[in-house]
Amino acid sequence: VDPSGQLLQQHTGPMAVRRHMVPRRGTMRSVTAAAVAVAALAAAALPRGANADKETHTYKDAEKVVVWTDKVGPYNNPQETYKYDTLGLCELEGSDIEVQQGELSIGEALEGHEFFSSPRLDVRFGVETPTTKLCNMVLTAEKAASISTMINDNYWYQLYMDDLPIWAFVGEHSKFGVDVSRFSHLLRDRNGTETAVQAGMPPVPKHLKGKPLPRVFTHRHFTLFRNKDQVIEVDMEPSNAWPVYEGAPLNFTYSAVWYTTDKPFSDRTSRYLDPKFFEHKVHWFSIVNSFMLSLFLIAVVAIILMKTLKRDFTRYASNEDELESLDGGDESGWKQVNGDVFRRPDHLAVFTVLYATGIHIMCTVFIVLLFAIFNSYYSTRGATASSFVIAYLITVLAGGFEGGRVFRMFGGQHWKRTMVYQALFLPGVCFASFVVINTTAIMYRATMTVPFKTIMIIVVLFLVLCVPLHTGGTLLGRRAAKDRSFPCRVHHLKRPIPTKHWAFTPAMIAIAGLVPFGCLFIEMYFILSAVWSHNKIYYVYGFMLAILCLLCLVLVCVSITCTYVLLNAEDYRWQWQSFLCCGATSVYVFLYTIHYFFNSTQMTGFLQTVYYFGTSLNFCIGLGLFSGSLGFAGASKFVFLIYSNIKAE
Repeated sequence: VDPSGQLLQQHTGPMAVRRHMVPRRGTMRSVTAAAVAVAALAAAALPRGANADKETHTYKDAEKVVVWTDKVGPYNNPQETYKYDTLGLCELEGSDIEVQQGELSIGEALEGHEFFSSPRLDVRFGVETPTTKLCNMVLTAEKAASISTMINDNYWYQLYMDDLPIWAFVGEHSKFGVDVSRFSHLLRDRNGTETAVQAGMPPVPKHLKGKPLPRVFTHRHFTLFRNKDQVIEVDMEPSNAWPVYEGAPLNFTYSAVWYTTDKPFSDRTSRYLDPKFFEHKVHWFSIVNSFMLSLFLIAVVAIILMKTLKRDFTRYASNEDELESLDGGDESGWKQVNGDVFRRPDHLAVFTVLYATGIHIMCTVFIVLLFAIFNSYYSTRGATASSFVIAYLITVLAGGFEGGRVFRMFGGQHWKRTMVYQALFLPGVCFASFVVINTTAIMYRATMTVPFKTIMIIVVLFLVLCVPLHTGGTLLGRRAAKDRSFPCRVHHLKRPIPTKHWAFTPAMIAIAGLVPFGCLFIEMYFILSAVWSHNKIYYVYGFMLAILCLLCLVLVCVSITCTYVLLNAEDYRWQWQSFLCCGATSVYVFLYTIHYFFNSTQMTGFLQTVYYFGTSLNFCIGLGLFSGSLGFAGASKFVFLIYSNIKAE
């Protein structure tokens, strides 16, 4: 925040208000047709970097540059935002103007944007605008109290001009208004004198003189930079702070100046990034930390376990005479449960629902990250949310495939019912949290309320695309598991499991979940800082992809280690154990989000608290499913490998 009260950065990426094509509703006769439709949708709707075109990003001289108002809210609560007209100012009021409402994409609607044009702000491309009247109003007691409360709560507002965001505070607490923008000297040098914006204070009633009244900024000075026929940079300097009291005359004005620059259009969003924060040596240390932890765990698996397994293979492959000479004919260990290790896990339907959902989330995340690296999502408003919706539609096939394959492999019954559960589980969890968060937003009349139109579009996409693709994936998975057999035959009678200490399983899960969190927590700080602050835009997707790949290695190593320990204790219930040991990482992440809320933010209020913890809980549920599914996949490969190399009776 500069001394004039302007917000210099925000975590939302800039993008012009565009009309997005909504996929038409049609009949899908086959899974192939559905897949083709999803591919076409992804190709058309995947966000790209800023590209100039004559419709939205190029201007003729003196052509109007539309100013779009977006939202307002308290600075400490990034997601508690309201419509711009909540300010109660005269800018958008009156029958002499026609205010246009901008259409929203799915991503913009999910991010809580509300666009309305500001017709009275007549900014022309390349044309300097002297101090010009915007509108006049006299504050009533109600409006004076409302604006005073907003200023005391550090309310800011957001504007957009040709894809570029502008942030500024509504007013200031100080008794003195000082104009010290970084562009003030440019204006003074150009005109040679002080501007009318820096005029003295209006008269204040005697009974209010000397009191620290909140003051509202009544002048906006736009400083714009152009490169030929394109807008490259936009800044706005709020000034001329007037005290707020009942009967105060507010005369709102604006002005604009243009400068030329050689900065290319493709780099115009780079000024919103913060390389000193995200490319700090601490961030690099997080990658080194994760890499070293991964190497350590890989060494544990490769050296300790493989040496042990080699000795076990030698012992189990020997005849009875050789057994006596090895280690006394020890009949304990993981080979003793070869007749039960591939037994159907308890609550198979629930397990496959969780596993299939985790695989679906895993594929979605990796696709979004890969496209983010090549498309720079930070330069496109709503791009991240839109890309997640598209990737979710595409990867539902993978979730259905794995769910159908595992369910049939373990001989599950009622596969159709389980398939429905798999398709509805994650949308059901998201819907439950959405109802709570959206209902709270409706009560507060916040912009985070998702429009009914957006809800219907998502529902139609789910029914038309997700359901057929998930069904097709399940059928393909069942076909893949048809000829698959286990390395060892499952005995009809269950082998009794040796009694263990009651704390054995909980302790293993707790310790196993803590290890992956060790390679993740530093990156979590950067992610949370970008999501829950105004002046941070996460753009180092390569860092995130590297951390994610290392996390996957750690999860697999932890899962293999825990599975080996469990089987060596002659407990064949490795499926749930491998899932829970890795999924426990999400519990530590959720505890960290609680710590971050109370120690690194200044959020207050019921709405922001509900949004923060509701979103954090959803994230941690997704992370737990992601980690647990990867853990089971790694343990499954390990179990199949070791039991296919023994001579079972």
